[in-house]
Amino acid sequence: MSITANIILDICNLIFSSIGFLISIGIFSFIIYHRQQHPINTSMLLLCNTYIAIIFTCLNLFIMYGYSLFGELYENSYFNNWWCYAHAYIIHVGLCSIYYSYLLQTCFRFFRVILYKYRRLHSFKFMFGFILIEWIISFILILHYFEYASNYYHCQISFSNFQGLLITISVIYFGPTIVSMIIYIFIIYHVKHIKNQQIRYQSNQRDLIVLRRIIILIASMLILSLPTLILWIYYLLTGYLYPLNYHLEWLLFSISLSILSVASAILSPHLRRLMRFQWRRHRQIQPIVINYVHRVN
Repeated sequence: MSITANIILDICNLIFSSIGFLISIGIFSFIIYHRQQHPINTSMLLLCNTYIAIIFTCLNLFIMYGYSLFGELYENSYFNNWWCYAHAYIIHVGLCSIYYSYLLQTCFRFFRVILYKYRRLHSFKFMFGFILIEWIISFILILHYFEYASNYYHCQISFSNFQGLLITISVIYFGPTIVSMIIYIFIIYHVKHIKNQQIRYQSNQRDLIVLRRIIILIASMLILSLPTLILWIYYLLTGYLYPLNYHLEWLLFSISLSILSVASAILSPHLRRLMRFQWRRHRQIQPIVINYVHRVN
């Protein structure tokens, strides 16, 4: 039963990580393909950065569970080598980049609302430099706490490694989330005190709506990770590790990445406008083509 459950969860992880990868690469390609008609501004640049992080993570998560499924089907498999540890490191770098990419979007809104007079802070070049720094930080912050889980055929941070797991959770999840929340609260406070400047107030309200959506996305990912946190706390209190705990942990991550790839597109006003424009253009061209074909025939 345990092997069957492991195989089913491995397949589910492969499916959801594939969905997240395909949706993300499809939307990213859509943005790049239409960059001539709709040049990529700073907001779209930050969104592309988020999708690159999701693509990067989903691809590596798919590879990891490809090894895991192979190990379940062929029990004598053994993957305790340098690539196993390097791959675990790469996956956590990807997860870190996703959360920090949303923190970067939050900072961009902060610059637009609070420091709007300093246009350089929210310029394309400046934010592009921030993106490079974000990726460098993601590679630096992830420390080597990984170990080979022989029952799961991949490397990861063990639930028994309290220090490693606590530091990783704080760096990847709680750090950028708490900073984003603080920025959001500060912007709300600021917006309430400039209602007399009508034009600036309306612009800030739009940024505030986008920022609120970013916070909702981050909070949704944290909620999906909540069962894993509960199981970890239960393990710390009782010393009992649920056999499917690691599989459930990564399954929730793969589901959240699939949801995130769709939600990021829906909640981005610039991307929605681009999609609506292309949809209307397609609907206008289609009747013309049909009428032309009828005339030729």
